[in-house]
Order: sequence, then C-alpha cells, then structure tokens
Amino acid sequence: MKRLRLGRFGSRFAVILSGEMIQSLFHFVLNVVLVRELSAHDYGLFAIVFTIGAVGITYIRALCAVPATLFLARGIGRGAERGYDVAFGSGAVLVAALMGLAVSVVLMPTLGYSAFAGGVFVALYAFRSYLRIVLLARAASRIAGLSDIAYAASGLLLGALLIHGGGIGLLEHAFVAVASAHAIGIAIALAALRQPVRLSFRPSMRRRYLAIWPTLAWSLVGITTINVQAQGLTLLFALIAGPAAYAPIAATLVLFAPLRIPTNALTNMVLPEITGLLAGSQLRKARRLVVGSTALIGLGCLTYGAIMWTALPVIETQLFKGRFAHEPMNMIGLGVWTVITASLLYAIPRAFLEAAADFRIIAHGALISGAVGFLIMIPILLLQEVPAWALLGLLASELTTAWWSAKSFRGRLRSLREATAEASLATPPFAPARG
Repeated sequence: MKRLRLGRFGSRFAVILSGEMIQSLFHFVLNVVLVRELSAHDYGLFAIVFTIGAVGITYIRALCAVPATLFLARGIGRGAERGYDVAFGSGAVLVAALMGLAVSVVLMPTLGYSAFAGGVFVALYAFRSYLRIVLLARAASRIAGLSDIAYAASGLLLGALLIHGGGIGLLEHAFVAVASAHAIGIAIALAALRQPVRLSFRPSMRRRYLAIWPTLAWSLVGITTINVQAQGLTLLFALIAGPAAYAPIAATLVLFAPLRIPTNALTNMVLPEITGLLAGSQLRKARRLVVGSTALIGLGCLTYGAIMWTALPVIETQLFKGRFAHEPMNMIGLGVWTVITASLLYAIPRAFLEAAADFRIIAHGALISGAVGFLIMIPILLLQEVPAWALLGLLASELTTAWWSAKSFRGRLRSLREATAEASLATPPFAPARG
C-alpha cells in the first residue's frame, strides 16, 4: 500500500513537473525574444507588468486557492466541497477582474491603451493560477497538465504570429499573445472537467466567506507582507532604478527561473498532502515530507547555480546579443542565484505553516524580513552608482524569511506533537462496555 502511494505520488509529481517545465520553457523563449526585439525600456516595462502579475497570483492564492485547498484536502463531504468550490471560484473571478482593472488604470499613463492588454493578461494569469492549484487539490493533475500544454502551445503560436518586426505595438502584441494563451488554457481545463461552470454572488456564498474571514484576514495580511518583502521589494527596485537599469536583472531572473519549476510543482502538490497528514495527526510523515523536499530543492539550486556560473557569459553574448556587455553580469548572476536559492528553501516550510493555518506567524515573519530588506536596499539604490549592489537587500530579506520559516516550522511541529500527546492521554484506551 505504501509502495502504491509512493508510486502515485511520483506519477502526480511527474505530470505536474512536466506542465511547469512546458510553460516555463514558453516563458523563457518569450523573454529571450523580447530581450532581442524590444528596447531596454520596453522590456523593463514588460518585466514589471509580469512581476505585477506574479504579485496578483499571490493574492488570489491567499484569498481563494489556499483556503479551497485546505477544505478540499480534508474530505468534508461532496456537498460541502461543491459549495466551497462555487464560493472560492466566484471569489477568484471577482479578485482577478478587480486586479486586471486596477492594473489597467495604473498603467494607462505609461502605456496608453496597451494598458488594457496588460490588465487582461494579469487577470487571466491570476485566475489560471487559481484553477491550477484547485485542480491539483482535487487530484486532477492530468487536467492541470493538459491546461499547461495548451497554454504553452497556443502562446508559442500566437507569439510567432504577433511578436515580430519590431515597432511601437510590439509590447502590446506580447501582452495580447500571453493573455490569449491563458484564456485558451483556462477553457481547455474547464472543458476537460466536464462540469458546469457555476458562479454565484448570493448572500449564502458571502456567508461562507464571512465564516472563515478571521483566517482569511490573516492570510491577506500575511500575503501583503510577503509581497512587500519579496515581489514588492523587486518592484521598488525596478521603479527606483528605472526600467533600463532593471532590464539586465530581469533578464538574469529569467535565466534562473527554471529553478522555480520543480519547486512550484513540488509545493503545489505537497500542500494538500501536508494538509491531509496534519488532519490525520501523522506529524512524523509530515516532517519527513517537509525536510526531504527542502533538501531536494537545496541540492537542485546548488547544481543549477554551478552550471549557470560557467554558462552565463556565453548566454549573455549569444542569446542577449551582447545587450548587457557593459553591465556586471557575473555579479548580477551570483546575486540573483543567491536570492532565488534563499527564497526557494523556505517554500515547503511555509506550505506547512499554510496547511496548519498559521497565517499570523507567516505575516509577522514577512513583516520583519521586508523591513530588513527595505533598510538595506533603499540606501544602496540611492547612494551606489551600480544598482546591482541593491540585490544585497533582497538577499538579506530572503535569508531572514528562510530563518523565520524554519524556526516557525519547528515550533509549530512541537506544539502539534504536544497537543496530540495530551489528546491521547485524555482519551481512554478502551471504551466502557455497555451493559
């Protein structure tokens, strides 16, 4: 039975990983093409909007996807599952639409009417992320993988049709191509589910949200502080340094993005697994899963970093056409690698804290880490002529978060063990016989 469970775990991971790899390969190809075709300013703008989309994903994950996963993984019954599915799905649609509208309004002074394409991209990007996480929680990993393939294939096709020849409208064409690809991926996933799409904003749906609002409120606070600590600091870096100065760092982030592929796949799969283990008080198995997954991520980061250290000069010359020859690319590469490695090492411990609904602890840690990063990064950006040195602030922030997550994971595991031991002592070993 154990061997069968491990086999199913491995096959699910293979399906999820292949989907992550396919769509990440599309993102890599897209960014390489845009680096070569767009000006440094326009590519910096594209990277900033893409980062805004990543921030949007974290909010829709906190408000809709993670709560949905917690309910679906605990086996609360088919009727209740369907009710929460409708509630969280409707919430995801509303949150994604509001985010897209906000992005369009904010970007309008800079991008003009192209801002609407950017807003639609962010909205569809966020909703497809929600859909993927819920599909994994419902053990529909093959449908999630099919959606990833449809997204990447249609994105490549639309990109080939729309992104060529340069010109002023190229940035808008890039947003249209990626947004359309997300829409196709969503449509394929919903069609493969063979279930009616139900949205509801009735009072009963709002009551479901209000019933869990205390937990969601801390989840919202937590994700806001995490965004300030991570993506928010990156956006602030880009805004202060400017799109042109941010472009080489954005391009290097793309090169190290493959590190996030197996980590994202593993995190999305492990979250419902940990939730189920905690619900069954299987704390030892949960600990082994967290520690083993984190060690695997660390080994992958070290291996990939060694490969990229030797390949980065060739990549800069060949793929980027020497666009950043005047930039300290070795220093940028080392800085980006250390920042990403530190951020990935706490992904699984934080998933454990999410499964345990410890959103308050996550929020406190992110607030402290964000303050550390802000205090280090801002003076460097204002005083140093080389913006890349400000990566030290991002690194300090991520290392602080990694330390806090590991500390909180051990503390929460200890408290759960104590609670389980007390419950077992309070429960009599044999039920009294009824005469």
